[in-house]
Amino acid sequence: MPRTPGRGPSGFTMIELMVTVAVLALLAALAAPSMQKLVAAQKLRSASYDLVADFTLARSEALKRASTVQVTPTSSDWRNGWSVMLGTTVLSQRNAIGTGLTATCPTATASFDASGRFSSSTLKFGFEDSFGRARCITLDPTGRPKSVTSACTCS
Repeated sequence: MPRTPGRGPSGFTMIELMVTVAVLALLAALAAPSMQKLVAAQKLRSASYDLVADFTLARSEALKRASTVQVTPTSSDWRNGWSVMLGTTVLSQRNAIGTGLTATCPTATASFDASGRFSSSTLKFGFEDSFGRARCITLDPTGRPKSVTSACTCS
């Protein structure tokens, strides 16, 4: 197709491309800290919801099977994950929660008796992220878990 007089070549110049890339790099640099906070908040929420779900599973399995069911940490550290156990049978198992989270008020195990009740008085268990956000999971003597968005006061 012949070139029309008065029209230059179409497309981007090298300067326009460099300016566009520079603006994108600047926007990415500004968004990165917010994205890190968002990812950390999601990890915290996910870990606490997973633990609440497994406490609920352990309670319902204890009632259903009329046996003691325990939730125990992997390698004595809740950050490495945990398992819901009926004797030596693993009913559910969670993988490590990843880096950036710490467990507060950790206990060796949480045990539910045949009536679905928590074996001791109230248990508080929490997770905190590196940005100071926290979630506290409470088990009352009836065995019902509750999660709130605040730090646990260990007792």
